[in-house]
Formats: sequence, structure tokens, C-alpha cells
Amino acid sequence: MPQVRPTTAVVDLQALRRNFEVVRSRLAPDAGVLAAVKGDAYGHGAVACARALEAAGCHWFGVALVEEGKELRAAGIEHPILCLGGTGPAGAVEAIRHRLTPVVSDLEEAERIDRAAGERKEPYGIHIKVDTGMGRLGVALPHWEHFLDRLAGLRWVRVDGICSHLAESEELDPVFTEEQGRRFLEAVRAARQRGFRPALLHLANSGAILQYPRFHFDLVRPGLLLYGYDPRGPSDVGLEPVLSLKTQVLLVRDLPEGVGVSYGRQWVTPGPSRIATLPVGYADGYPRALSDKAEVLIHGHRAPVRGAVCMDLVMIDVTNVPATVEVGDEVVLLGAQGDERVTAWDLAGWAGTIPYEILAGISARVPREER
Repeated sequence: MPQVRPTTAVVDLQALRRNFEVVRSRLAPDAGVLAAVKGDAYGHGAVACARALEAAGCHWFGVALVEEGKELRAAGIEHPILCLGGTGPAGAVEAIRHRLTPVVSDLEEAERIDRAAGERKEPYGIHIKVDTGMGRLGVALPHWEHFLDRLAGLRWVRVDGICSHLAESEELDPVFTEEQGRRFLEAVRAARQRGFRPALLHLANSGAILQYPRFHFDLVRPGLLLYGYDPRGPSDVGLEPVLSLKTQVLLVRDLPEGVGVSYGRQWVTPGPSRIATLPVGYADGYPRALSDKAEVLIHGHRAPVRGAVCMDLVMIDVTNVPATVEVGDEVVLLGAQGDERVTAWDLAGWAGTIPYEILAGISARVPREER
């Protein structure tokens, strides 16, 4: 169906490739890159991003779900795909069918994969995860050696990798991250003592890529870095934001003093005001928490959001914009216009969240335009 509403997320695949090169420039020559494309590539479009990164030389892709991995395979992605969230109670057969590498966090999951692989009479490679302090997925350290001993008794699974996840690698205080690194190496030693020979060790997420080069090991797992943002905060490390969110003015109204704008009348015109309505809202992933806080760009100038963000509409105050604002004028909600820029860090600050949520939250009803 042809697009009618002008609200669009523009994805700059050339910027994505350049960010990939920035990441690769920080690694030792023998370290590979596993690009996190889970969550529809943080809202950027998993298939398009994976194709661009595969062409750029990316070694692996990371998804959260078996379904996400299947989507990439259906789109022709041939490089290895790691299911970071595992396969769950029902996903072992599908993972093997689509050549997805599971991250295993407990013995029961390993046994399910072993049974599925045994039906095919072919050993199947897995990565095993140790919980070094995230408290989310992975085998807890006190149970790690028992897990390894039981795992050694399974016939059809082959341990190709060992991984863990860092809880605060973007923080300036290194104490806990260093401790997680120590625990990880302790877990690897225990595995090797039992005869496991994993070809791939991986621990470093975006923050650790920047701050802990000794944790790069065989693979690194960039996510936010690839999409143009330093997880530590705004910085100058050579990254370019990949996604812009744009729309056009739907309606312009001149309102007198004392008129409430949007639900709850939480903003009332302080004097004669020119208000422009935009065809975008929280159903598109523009959070309601931005009400009366965010700014957008129009004619190269900043204009504040006024009143509550609605499901499908946002109102902005263009009273002080020097140029005449008219229906059809371009408005940038995320990205650059002229000399001004609104970043995901800006939106996250106004909304009281993190840039990951801003980017990944842009909904599927917003078309992606790849450039």
C-alpha cells in the first residue's frame, strides 16, 4: 500500500557501515564482531541492517528470539546467528532447522537441544553462558562446575563458545566490571580443566569495547555503538546516528491567549500562539513522557512540544519560528536539520529513559526508508 502519512524513519546504511568500521578499528586483528540486531536492530530494521553489515564484513549476528533469527535466514543472511536469549522450552528444533546457535543458560535447555540434535544424529554447536553478576541469564557461578560436569555427559551438543554479560561496562567506576571479568576467566578455566575447548569467548558489549580492550577476546557484541551512540553518553568517538525520525506539519492554527492544548489542558497558551499539529504520537514510539518537554526541528529552528503527546498526534509551538510555518513543512523529531540536531540522548533525557528504549520503541507502523 502506498504511504499516505508522511511520518518516516530514515535509516542511513552508509552511516551504519562507517560505525561498524569505527568499532572494528578498536579491535585486535583476530577479534570478530557480533552485531546485535535484536529488537529489529534497535528499531532500525533488522534485515536491512544485517544485509549491510554482512556486506561490510561482520562475522556474526545476535538476536534475542528464534523468530528473529528465522526472519534473517528467510531474508538470505548466511553468517552465523547467535540466539542471545536462548531457545526457550519450545525452540530447540526450530533453532537447529534454521542453523541458529543457541546461548544456553541451564542444563534443561542443553538437554532439549541435545535431544533435538540427536534426532538428526548430528552434533550441534552451542554457546554456554555464565552469570558473572548480571543476575538475568546464565548459569550462576556456584552451580557452574556441576553444570559443566552434567553437560559433559550429553552426546549431541558441542560447546563452541562461552559468554557472559556485563552489567555496567559504560560506568566510569571499573570495580564491578573488573570483577565480572575475573569471574568470567575463572569460569573459562573451569571449563577448560574439564576438557571443553570453546573456539569463541565473548564478554564485551558496547561499553566494554570502548573501555576494556582486554575483554575483547574472540568476539565483541556491539549494539548501540553500531547505531551511532556511545552508551556512556554524548561523546566524540567518531560515530554517526543512523536513524532519523521525520514528519510534516498536518495543520497550523492561530490560538488566542488562554486556550488549553491537548488532553488535560496541561499547557495553556500564555498569549496569542501559533500551534502546529504533527501526524505522529506514542503509538509510533514517540513517548508520552515527552509531553511539554521535547523539542523538534522546523525550518532549522527548535520548536517545543506543547501539551500531552497523543496516540497519533503531537502539537508544537511555532510562534517564535522566524519563517512562516505551513502545512507540509518538514519536521525532524530525531535527527538533524540545518545546524541543529535532536539526538536519542536528548529524547531520552526529556523522557527520563535511555536511548536504547527511544530507538527500539519506534513502532512498526512507521515506515523505514533506507538510504
